[in-house]
Amino acid sequence: MDTLNNFETDALKEIGSIGMGNATTSLSKLVNRSVRLNLSDAGMLQQEKVAMLIPESITMAGVMLKLDGDLMGVALLLFEFNNAVLLSNLMIGDPGHSNDPEMHESALAEMGNILTGSYTGAITSFLDIEVRHYAPEITIGTIMKILKRASSLIANEPDELLNIETMFMVHEAGDGKGLNTIYGDMFLLLDPASLGKLRESIGRMLA
Repeated sequence: MDTLNNFETDALKEIGSIGMGNATTSLSKLVNRSVRLNLSDAGMLQQEKVAMLIPESITMAGVMLKLDGDLMGVALLLFEFNNAVLLSNLMIGDPGHSNDPEMHESALAEMGNILTGSYTGAITSFLDIEVRHYAPEITIGTIMKILKRASSLIANEPDELLNIETMFMVHEAGDGKGLNTIYGDMFLLLDPASLGKLRESIGRMLA
């Protein structure tokens, strides 16, 4: 697949910014803190290049939601494990449950529902296509383990990922002072036909 042109990139960033903006209020309520979300970039990446950017020594957390409808594939939220724990601790809000893996997974799943739902909702509204997502699945491990699991959920495994790079700024997280930045990435792994349909829909919107 060719790289996205400037119009396609700008459209995806605009849609993403609106979708992430819709998620901010919900996340702020869940963590009981001020949250800012900023979509900083959008583009196509080879899976191999994604894997090369993250050493296997780094443990990652992947929240994946299978997509269905006009776009078939998987939405993948990717965090460094420590950032995922920080976010889930803020969402849990009870130190007594901070060591409960099931509580952490539940919190991350809820976050995945919010972010993915907001983004796919924006896609549906702006591009006039239908996209649904299923219940989240959590995978912990190396970046390759997570990408392989996400790809296994797609009938026609894609070579490239649509990367929606997102920065989270959570007020008074971690050390309790100022804004702490938590980086996360959202990837859409779409089968080739769905990626083509997405680009066609953007073209119709821009026409």
